[in-house]
Amino acid sequence: MEFYQQISKYYDLIFPAGEEQVRFLREVAGNPPKAILDVACGTGEYAVELAGLGYKVTAVDRDAQMLAGLGEKARAKGCTLDYLEADMSDLDKKLSEKFNMVFCIGNSLVHLENMQQIKEFLKNARNMLENDSSLVLQIINFDRIILREIKSLPTIENKSVGLSFERIYDYHKQDNTILFNTKLNVEGKSLENQVSLYPLRQDELTEALYEAGFKKLKLFGDFNGNEFDKYNSFMLVLWAK
Repeated sequence: MEFYQQISKYYDLIFPAGEEQVRFLREVAGNPPKAILDVACGTGEYAVELAGLGYKVTAVDRDAQMLAGLGEKARAKGCTLDYLEADMSDLDKKLSEKFNMVFCIGNSLVHLENMQQIKEFLKNARNMLENDSSLVLQIINFDRIILREIKSLPTIENKSVGLSFERIYDYHKQDNTILFNTKLNVEGKSLENQVSLYPLRQDELTEALYEAGFKKLKLFGDFNGNEFDKYNSFMLVLWAK
């Protein structure tokens, strides 16, 4: 948590909102006003963007510093949305309303500790959706990471502010976990962190979604709608109804 508090002021420089993500989310949600839940929202780039387009947005994150950044951004842009501090595993205790779309992107889902926690999240997400509504998930394609023995992701650079963000993956087959090491270089300082990720693979995720009660799944290799290839796609984007 301390690491994310430290990088919160740089978060938007590392992970700016992408036009293709916004376009995809709007297509899934349909025309505003629709009720949308952004899970693990970070500093709320997508939440604020969607709220500004007329959607009724609720955003949740476990880090208070990230949410403070969201609040400042929303006030600066003059848009209204609800946001609260909550862990992905506590949503059923924090929220009682229903949504037309729930989304959890940015590889956030795999920060849950194990498959059981992931299944619980998916069941809770299904229960928070109105009938015939949608869940959107996006994670790194861990099939590719494991099968190709990928050790790192491309370094993110923002040359306008002299920022670089390094991402190293260390897969441990014995206990089926990935140690995700990051290093942020900015303003003459270096911030390092290590967190354990659950390497959620495509077959596991689709099976868990069906088990949670979703009936229709669409898999993509990116937010532009390209076909998912477990051996080559960089990411897995999943639309479930």
